[in-house]
Amino acid sequence: MREQIAQLAARLVAEDGLDDWGLAKRKAARALGLTDSRCLPTNTEMEAALLEYQRIFDEDGQRAQLHWLRSQALDLMEVFERFDPHLVGPVLSGAIGKYPTIHLHLFTDDEKAIELFLLNEVIPYDPSQQRVSIAGVARTVPSFELNIEGSDVQLLQFTGADRRQPVRLTADGRVLERAGRASLEAKLDAAASLEARWSDR
Repeated sequence: MREQIAQLAARLVAEDGLDDWGLAKRKAARALGLTDSRCLPTNTEMEAALLEYQRIFDEDGQRAQLHWLRSQALDLMEVFERFDPHLVGPVLSGAIGKYPTIHLHLFTDDEKAIELFLLNEVIPYDPSQQRVSIAGVARTVPSFELNIEGSDVQLLQFTGADRRQPVRLTADGRVLERAGRASLEAKLDAAASLEARWSDR
């Protein structure tokens, strides 16, 4: 049953553009006539179902979109280089929905540095805050939402000491994987190499 919910939720994310995985899982459960929240799949199961859905129904389109998004993320990491940017979330894992957001973690001990940088560079943004769990401790961190070249971008601001600490979106969630600029460049190079080998066949 968890697998069925995950598969239907993945379709809601891929086709209908739901970017809230929790909402997608609840809607899928209701559509299947289930009300027990214990039947809901984990985000890991959800991610696996979404990647499988993309592989079956839109592998070429997903691969092209993912390459474009990762290239945009790499450009953004250059823009925010002074804040040691790291990519997280669906654009890193590959489990992107219809309207994906590029998520970057930035690090600075100056609490006003990122906002001043955005203002000085004349980059429009919407400020907010997000609740996260850092090394098992719940904290609220500054969040900045942007739209650059048609892509939604979320920046989360952390202190320098947070760089090596595990970060979760919820206390019981999984640790977010992070990739620095070199790691993202390696992913893009590997994808380009694979694409070249396939095109030569």
